[in-house]
Amino acid sequence: MALDRRKLLLAAASLGMAAPVSGLAATVLPPAPAPQNGLSDLSRLLASLPRRRQFTTVPRLLDHPDLWDDVAFDALLAYRGQQKMIGTGTSLAGNWPSEAQNLLNSEIFSFVHPDALLVMALWGEAQLALYNEAAWSHFDLARLVAPGQTASPLHQTPAGTSRHHQDEQGAYGAAGRSIPALQARGVVFLACHNAIWAHAGRLIALDSGPAGLSQEQLAAELTNALDPRAIVTPSALGALAELQRAGFSRIF
Repeated sequence: MALDRRKLLLAAASLGMAAPVSGLAATVLPPAPAPQNGLSDLSRLLASLPRRRQFTTVPRLLDHPDLWDDVAFDALLAYRGQQKMIGTGTSLAGNWPSEAQNLLNSEIFSFVHPDALLVMALWGEAQLALYNEAAWSHFDLARLVAPGQTASPLHQTPAGTSRHHQDEQGAYGAAGRSIPALQARGVVFLACHNAIWAHAGRLIALDSGPAGLSQEQLAAELTNALDPRAIVTPSALGALAELQRAGFSRIF
């Protein structure tokens, strides 16, 4: 039944119909084509599909598709482009932003694959970059990383709106490697629920979360604070296995 429901939601998105989200008000989706071979088609479809960011509690184990962004993830699995790649990041201060940027530049400009799709799966400290600035302030997320580390450079909006402008103006700058800059080039970010749960547990242990919140409630608050374009999955590693079975290649 869950699979049929997801198919109906994808079909509704392609027709611009309202699609219900479990436990939430219906979301009106703009017209979007079903994913074809083109990256722009996939990007438009993913932008039209809802993300679940209105939780009050989430359990340790996500045992039902209503608890993550299953519809958007299914659309990603259905992408029929030939260049489908996976990158990963576990450290907030890691090289994954530069690696993603360099990979895209070589794929698009050197090997002329303009529809190359890169999916970035983040977990551990790297996933802290997917929480918004309000969450960093409210939950004092800086306490989860080494002194002086911040996600602010990874939150910077690109200077321009076109991919060509971004490549020329920000190819080797912080903006060119930020999450919004990579998303503007079609990169899809996956968030890991296991990492969210771990972050909530660490915050509770440090007593830096709001007083009286359970781990289920704090994990829900953190999930709601994720980048609205990111796709929440039950497990980043599990999602990688699903993507590889669908023809994606892990690059780094």
